[in-house]
Amino acid sequence: MHTQVADSSIRTYRDIKKDGTVGKRQRQIMLVIEPHPADYSLQELCELTGLPVNIVSGRVNELREELGELERAPSRACRITGRTIKPVRRPHPQGALF
Repeated sequence: MHTQVADSSIRTYRDIKKDGTVGKRQRQIMLVIEPHPADYSLQELCELTGLPVNIVSGRVNELREELGELERAPSRACRITGRTIKPVRRPHPQGALF
């Protein structure tokens, strides 16, 4: 899926990626995520990290889609909002065996 993104947004993202801000935020999120099978909604990660949802959402997508550090877990109700969500979690430590 492609979306239109403002040139200024793309430039800003490239700048913060270069200066290490992206990696720092990714590490901050990974530090609060417990081993498999614990799973988290974006709102739960916001509460645990103190980061706003726009930062958490972007970094979670990178960790899941680009780096493979996270995967989707089965749907459940969010502990904060009560809405049905598709949480993320660390992959099983034995990977493809399961």
